[in-house]
Amino acid sequence: MLQVQSGDPQAFEVLFGRYERRIFGFLVRRTGDREAAAELFQDTFLKMFKARDSWDPSRPLKPWLFGIAANAAVDLRRRQVRRPIAVSLEEWDAPTRAHNEHTEARLTLERGLAAMPDTLREAFVLGAVEGFDHNEVAESLSISPANARARISRGRSWLRKFLTGDTQ
Repeated sequence: MLQVQSGDPQAFEVLFGRYERRIFGFLVRRTGDREAAAELFQDTFLKMFKARDSWDPSRPLKPWLFGIAANAAVDLRRRQVRRPIAVSLEEWDAPTRAHNEHTEARLTLERGLAAMPDTLREAFVLGAVEGFDHNEVAESLSISPANARARISRGRSWLRKFLTGDTQ
């Protein structure tokens, strides 16, 4: 990122290559819409490039970049009328899908993620799916670490209830 800040176009390509699948996957799971995710994906990297000088080298890059993506998704949601999110099996990457023997369980999990409240889903996806620790989730979503930890925990609990059919 320091090289991107100094104007090296090859460094931008390296960063893009390193994060493109994870950012796109996050945005697809966040929006439930591949077309919207593709637009947000482009916006994320454009915003990252425009804001490159605001990145603090003493802080990790990954939460900063995912924060840009999460904020882009929030901005899109504000512009749209809320509608149910339907995530299909195609929304997950093909190599994983090709080796997946538990398609029905996976579809049920996807339905649960789609039905999860937005504030829980974004923290849960970053923490449980993307592997961020609660401090990185907090930084990405501009919330406190305690709030991030609580949202991830509530997301797990919500998903557990959804999967067991206990969704009163």
